Amino acid sequence: MDRDEFNDDIITALELPGTQLVVFGHTGSGKSTLVQNLLHRVYEKQITTNCMKGMTFEEVVLDAFDELGEFYVDEVTNNVKSSINGRAKANYLAIQTQLQASIESGQAHKQKRYLPPQLTPQRLAKLLGEAGYCWVLEDFHKIEGEEKEKLAQMMKVFVNLSDEHEDLKVIAIGAVNSAREVVETDAEMNTRISEFQVHLMNNDEIREIIKKGCEALNVVIPEKLQDEIIHYSNGLGSICHKLCYFMCDAALVKKTVPQPFEFDYTDLKEALKRYIKSVEDTIKKSFDKAMTINSVENTLRIVAHQEQDGAQIDSLLVWAAEHHIKITKNKLKADLAKLEKEDFGELIKFDENSWKYSFSNPFYGAFALAYFEEQDKKMRSAKKKSQKEMMQLLNEAFKTFTSNVAPEDGS
Repeated sequence: MDRDEFNDDIITALELPGTQLVVFGHTGSGKSTLVQNLLHRVYEKQITTNCMKGMTFEEVVLDAFDELGEFYVDEVTNNVKSSINGRAKANYLAIQTQLQASIESGQAHKQKRYLPPQLTPQRLAKLLGEAGYCWVLEDFHKIEGEEKEKLAQMMKVFVNLSDEHEDLKVIAIGAVNSAREVVETDAEMNTRISEFQVHLMNNDEIREIIKKGCEALNVVIPEKLQDEIIHYSNGLGSICHKLCYFMCDAALVKKTVPQPFEFDYTDLKEALKRYIKSVEDTIKKSFDKAMTINSVENTLRIVAHQEQDGAQIDSLLVWAAEHHIKITKNKLKADLAKLEKEDFGELIKFDENSWKYSFSNPFYGAFALAYFEEQDKKMRSAKKKSQKEMMQLLNEAFKTFTSNVAPEDGS
């Protein structure tokens, strides 16, 4: 779905020679979908590098180089680039040959690829420019430290070469709260980078996703069910899509149906069960990571008892005092900051507009309540548990969580 507040600005940035893009926002907010929907209006082709934790600068460059094989080896051209520059192709093939030779000369069980001296940032930029491809770096926030700095310097190379290749462009996408967390560049680059924060969707935007799907498939999701889907989606288009998909799949709706088909609560309940099952491992792992933070359970308990859109620090402290939970402001803030990070399960998100902290996924909040329900039921201590005790509690909590979210009686 298009996000009207961004469309024109992103298109302008894509068309402006030399401008590089940084798109950031919360996981599931629709960053990648937004970029993909708009890219085709300016570029016929793009290459995408899916960044992973621990990935080096060299690996990112090699991935982009490999993707360009479509143009230089398979000779897939487009309306913008209907012919291939002979010199550029020769350079590409020479580097490719050198890469292949370096692999073959190594031991079979140690086939690590090294960046050839010829494959410099400038050379890659020129190859991309000649091909007329845009380069999308997905999950760029996962690149760390020195490697991220090298890629930031590469952006400067792209800017400098934009006089020769007007459509030379990098789009760095990161699931973080600020552009600086995606890529930190020099002050001189500030005017050459356009930053776009993609916020979570509001209720009307989530409802629009549902309506468009209903129109396309000739199905009916009553307003009350739409409200339920919106509630569980909590601003995340990805959850909305998945719940609606599971509803259709269970009803065997694979394409537009000839006669209108209306869903009921039973279909939503089945979709919720399937969604919960699909994320079971993710939820358990996320909470397992979170529990490595010393005495974090009080913080999670406090956040779990707030409204779905969360609360500000002072409100969280007030709730804690009213419910006789001892925690300092510094401890609460430190825990919340850690819980925003992937290393600690990424359970919490911070909304810079409202200054509220909430669970990054509404199902995390529901699971947290089930977790504490199980812990309190058995009068278990909140002190550090063994791995076996933790997994047992997480498994019991998951059963309670499933029953609470999708009860058998449909209530």
